[in-house]
Amino acid sequence: IIGQSAVVVGNIVSQDVVQLKGHVVGNIDVNGSPNAQLSVLSQAHVEGDINAQQASVNGVVTGNIASTGRVELHSGADVRGNITYATMAIEHGAKLYGIMSSKDAEQT
Repeated sequence: IIGQSAVVVGNIVSQDVVQLKGHVVGNIDVNGSPNAQLSVLSQAHVEGDINAQQASVNGVVTGNIASTGRVELHSGADVRGNITYATMAIEHGAKLYGIMSSKDAEQT
C-alpha cells in the first residue's frame, strides 16, 4: 500500500497486490504471479506507464496501460493514454483520452 500523502519518484516492480493511494512519477510493473494486481484508488495519481496482470483504476493515470488480463475503469477513473487489455470493464463516468485495443485483436 502506498499511502495518500506519499510521493514516489521512480519505478515500482511487484509480483503481488499493490494498492496506490498516493502519487507515483514513474512506471509501474505488477506481474509474475496469479495474485499480481494493481489498484489505483480514487485519490491516486500515476505519471508513467502501467504494465499489470490485472489493473483497477479509480484515480488518474497519465500514461499507457498494458495488461495481460483484466483492466477495470471505475467511475472516478481519468486515463490519459492508450490501453491494451485481454478483458475490459468500464463503469459509467470513467474517462479515457486514448485508444483501447484488445490483445486478441493485435494477434489476428
